[in-house]
Amino acid sequence: MEESVLEFHLEYNPHRSNPAEVFHAMGDFISAYEKFGRIIAQSVDSELIFDVELKEVTHGCILAKLFLRYVEEWTRPDDLIRSLTGEASQLADIQKVTSKERKRLKLKMHATNRYKNRIDPIISDLDVALVMEQWSKANQQLNPDEHLTVCKEGENHTNTVPFDPSFRYTGNTKKLFSHYKASHDGEELIEIYRPCCSGDSKWEVKSRKTGRKFLAEITHKEWLEDYQNSEERLGGSDYLRVHSQYDIFDVNGDEQIKNAKIIEVIEIIEHKGSQDEFPL
Repeated sequence: MEESVLEFHLEYNPHRSNPAEVFHAMGDFISAYEKFGRIIAQSVDSELIFDVELKEVTHGCILAKLFLRYVEEWTRPDDLIRSLTGEASQLADIQKVTSKERKRLKLKMHATNRYKNRIDPIISDLDVALVMEQWSKANQQLNPDEHLTVCKEGENHTNTVPFDPSFRYTGNTKKLFSHYKASHDGEELIEIYRPCCSGDSKWEVKSRKTGRKFLAEITHKEWLEDYQNSEERLGGSDYLRVHSQYDIFDVNGDEQIKNAKIIEVIEIIEHKGSQDEFPL
């Protein structure tokens, strides 16, 4: 598995009246970049692992480093993000982006022995639309003279083509994708399939009530930090009572959870019986 370090340079106006927005924008850019990367990696049945470090803040620039481990460098989402230009408001705008990315991945796969016998990549228009919302949100927090560039560590970022800061996603995702069903915002019990032991990557979990597996970001940072510092421990069959939020979509007859966040980890419940003895 290859490893590399990407540098996110967010050039901002040091005299802006609301500098806190710049840090919010940087967080959204990095989170969206990671989500786009996972969409691509999953489409070719590959793996992409992220870890983020805020390196430094200087006068007029925020530098963050994103550590990546991946099977193939072409699974990075740079080309997909560069196709986000102008305004996207209709389903056709989203499909134009996903179609272009599928064609790029198909060419790369057919040119690589590791992937040439696999089926063509599948990218969900819905998944891309949801991340486009976040990338657009980050752009909206920038002033006209501010922009983001991404390059490999040590490269001259002034020679890197920046992403389009004027891109805006103005579509209503829930209306564009008529298979939106409902939203959840409340307590539930979840089983842990794959935790994140460092950084802010999503956890793979399963709802005890619905039986659905999903990926969720834990925004309860205090608990997450305690867990990653081994101050909170999870046994192999333990589960969590949490306050979670997410949207539920019907995708080809299969209910899927999107935009999942764990707002609060209320308690760890130690499992002392067999799997089918979990309380609901």
